[in-house]
Amino acid sequence: MSDTRRISNARRIALAWRYDVPLVAGLTVLWALLWGSWSVLTLLCGVVVALLVTQLLPLPPVPLSKRFSVPRVLWFLLVWAGHVVVASFRVAWVAVRPRGVQRSSVVLVQLHTTSEMTFTLATLAISLVPGSYVADVDLPRRRLLVHVLDTERIEQVDQERRTIARIEELVIRAIGSKQDVSELAEPLPEVTR
Repeated sequence: MSDTRRISNARRIALAWRYDVPLVAGLTVLWALLWGSWSVLTLLCGVVVALLVTQLLPLPPVPLSKRFSVPRVLWFLLVWAGHVVVASFRVAWVAVRPRGVQRSSVVLVQLHTTSEMTFTLATLAISLVPGSYVADVDLPRRRLLVHVLDTERIEQVDQERRTIARIEELVIRAIGSKQDVSELAEPLPEVTR
């Protein structure tokens, strides 16, 4: 076997470990969550299904950040869960209060990150907080159009913008690249239509 072929095989194995193994593991966890069971049989079936999906329907490799901070991921999950709990109570109150929803807003929000993966993960985290949902995504200009429930005062809209910026910052600090972190220090462009 020639050195070139050996290097080629080593590179292929390294790429598989970098992209395919995390994808198969994630799909297996998703399979177990969908079935609501963590039995050996469920996990084995999940691995088989994940391997079939990844081999029969291959996706182009997504560049992942080499930065992954476990303490910052745990901090993100803690803060994000706090936002979810508080927002859940707020939405529940809005649903049962006698006067109902008087006014909601659609807010245009500028994000920092230029990384597609970080942008997507931040968008998902933002959209999973009750009381708001991402109505439109403009990746080239790094913008989100977010519908926000119950915004009778401008301070509530500003608070929602701060919450979105905080979630994005936590995602970037947890899994973003060095470029993503450096973009946090840059001023955001003026948001105009």
